[in-house]
Amino acid sequence: MSRRPASLPLRSLAAWTLLCVVLAVLCPCDTAAAADSLSRDQQLQILQEAQRDYDRGIALVRSNPAAAADAFRSAVRRFQLLVDEGLVNGKLYFNLANAHLQAGQLGRAILNYRRAEALIPGDPRLESNLAYARSMRRSPVAPSGRRALLSALLSWHKSLPLTARLWIFAAAYAAFWILLIVRLFRARARWLLAAAACAAVSLAAAASVAADTVFSNRAPQGVLLLDDVVLRKGNGLGFAPQFEQPIHRGEEFRLIERRADWLNVELRNGKTGWLPAHSAELVRPLSPSARS
Repeated sequence: MSRRPASLPLRSLAAWTLLCVVLAVLCPCDTAAAADSLSRDQQLQILQEAQRDYDRGIALVRSNPAAAADAFRSAVRRFQLLVDEGLVNGKLYFNLANAHLQAGQLGRAILNYRRAEALIPGDPRLESNLAYARSMRRSPVAPSGRRALLSALLSWHKSLPLTARLWIFAAAYAAFWILLIVRLFRARARWLLAAAACAAVSLAAAASVAADTVFSNRAPQGVLLLDDVVLRKGNGLGFAPQFEQPIHRGEEFRLIERRADWLNVELRNGKTGWLPAHSAELVRPLSPSARS
């Protein structure tokens, strides 16, 4: 598998990523569940070893590709160990995704970039690496025109964290009422126009927040991890293929339904079908009660 040249953004980010992840491990402000089976010193040691493996892989990419691949796989195992311990941190998922991508595991790279994106939206390095990983997909499914347009219109929604959108709503809402009060004493059209603009911003921010809080759990997103997966018309090997061509790792989808070991999914082009559950993973895993 060809790898990204070292001069591009996927190059080792040791000075930046190590500092960010160490701070997050030691002061886990965005950690949903703190690991308790490893001490902080053990976590830090594993983190440093993972970063050393990753940097060694970068140094060996051109001179010894086989040794580089081994180093990247070792980095994956160590970063994953911290994730499995319960650490939920955007920079940690970002590093794990980088290691997966360099190790040739495209599906898991995109999956973990997506998980990082949920925790650190708008990060330019993350956006660049995710876009590059998506460009490496084999025969990608093109999004429908409606979906592509909607994604472009809502790019600001995806790039701003929830707290930032809440602050924007609060500020715009307060400014709206202040401007209306000012207009009572100074009846000028510009005050009304400014109030209308603030109202529009507050409504857009409120809608964005509502989309996260109301619909986030209704449409779980997932990523295909294997190549040559046949999308079928039903939840079993006895059903006919939905399409002539199989789909490949890195493809993203929306989960419609799960039945035992099969997932009913909607692809980016709006087409639906069933695929084996073992061939994919959800960005946010379902709770046991939601799998039935």
